Amino acid sequence: PEEELRLLQAEVEQNMRLSKARGTILLAAEGLNGTICYPESDNGDQVLDFLNNHVNFQGLRTRISYVDTAIFHRLKVKIKKEIVTIGGKVDATDDAKKPIGYMSSCTIDPTKIVGSYVQPGKEWDDLLEDPDIVVIDTRNKYEIDIGTFENAISPNTDNFRQFPDWLHRFAEECGTMKVHDQESSSKQVQCVENPFQADEEKGTIHNARCLVPVPDEDMPKVNRKPKGVAMFCTGGIRCEKSTSYTIAAKVFPPDVPVYHLDGGVLAYLDAHPDEENSKWKGECYVFDQRVAVTHGLKPSLNYTCCHACRRPISAADKKRSDYIEGVSCRFCKDHGSNKQKTRFEERQKQIGLAKEKGAFHIHDSKYLEKKL
Repeated sequence: PEEELRLLQAEVEQNMRLSKARGTILLAAEGLNGTICYPESDNGDQVLDFLNNHVNFQGLRTRISYVDTAIFHRLKVKIKKEIVTIGGKVDATDDAKKPIGYMSSCTIDPTKIVGSYVQPGKEWDDLLEDPDIVVIDTRNKYEIDIGTFENAISPNTDNFRQFPDWLHRFAEECGTMKVHDQESSSKQVQCVENPFQADEEKGTIHNARCLVPVPDEDMPKVNRKPKGVAMFCTGGIRCEKSTSYTIAAKVFPPDVPVYHLDGGVLAYLDAHPDEENSKWKGECYVFDQRVAVTHGLKPSLNYTCCHACRRPISAADKKRSDYIEGVSCRFCKDHGSNKQKTRFEERQKQIGLAKEKGAFHIHDSKYLEKKL
């Protein structure tokens, strides 16, 4: 009930602030999700104690990593109808909330129906190497551009609203193929281009507000019918929705099992402190000031974030003549209105002025301390 969520929101925020936590926590009837950072304490981990002992958060999956500085500016505890929305609402009257392309009107409830969990170790590696299993990276193009698993395919989506339509089109193509035989290609699916292996000068243009389905030319080529489908995402949340939808909408025949990586890429990288014996190639984009992490959940040394389009950019990108700090990068230089660029320029100016004064341009007014 909404009133209970409001009370829970206040309780969570109060306890997070006692530990000077920053970040974003989402609350919904289906559960809780978020990423926060907070300083270590000599009195133990009061944040984890609160979450693990709360009656509403029993069995909560947590993952811990360490950084030298705070990776968020503010604390936000938000109430949402859904933690992650896949596709959109079929019966929505607002175009901005409708699915992009086709989407089934089935009921999606990851608390009741979800893919079979696969642990982030040999079990997952075996799926990646199995020629009869198609492994789908459910993340968006700009995330996949800097890293993904061996043998995984990209849906080439700009946003999660495009995913159901892509999935149905992909499954339809799979349904027209013959079942695997010894003469078939060793690869079940061939991507038009693996973004992670793409020429750096090409890159991919990310448009989070894209309102059209993935173009036909960006669809992968299917060589044969899969005997199983596996999906993964950053932390396992999007996969809860994507596999729940896949099963509920009967996207694939009932004899085709649906799997998903328990805990997502972050769980896999946490279990693999280095590249040895790892099937992950590149880095994993994360939605905080670290920008990306690599094996052992170590913060990226290779990427920062364009403050205009939020895309990860490399040191080479920042040396280009078309890079303007805080305003545009090579991926968004030709996008956005003049009004937006003027606003970005003013924001960057204010950031510079605040830095000269030794202050923070963005801060949480509810914390009295300037620095933690």
